[in-house]
Amino acid sequence: MFCRNCGKELADHAIACIGCGMNPKEGNHNCPNCGEKTEEKQIICTACGGSLALENSSGWSTGAYIGLLLLSFILPIFGWIYGGIKANKAAPDSKRKQQAKHYIYAGIAAVVLNLMIVGSA
Repeated sequence: MFCRNCGKELADHAIACIGCGMNPKEGNHNCPNCGEKTEEKQIICTACGGSLALENSSGWSTGAYIGLLLLSFILPIFGWIYGGIKANKAAPDSKRKQQAKHYIYAGIAAVVLNLMIVGSA
């Protein structure tokens, strides 16, 4: 996670920012997902697409997560590229990073399953 006040990268469970001393979830100057500067009334980050609402900033909604997971299984290259990009942009120990890795794993599982089916024929 990134401090909403100063943009410093922090652990997800931090209760105070070591850069500015503020509550890292209060403020509206930076995206909590990628740390980019934001405007006061923005509702999504234009850099990473993440929600700037506190309750939705930890991960994708269940519907979006499952939809992207299925798409990653059907089109493995999508899972590898999209998952790789999102995993690199997410905070180190965030739920979003874990979800992005799942897209990569779904793509790998699809390729392995296809190879097993072709190999048994």
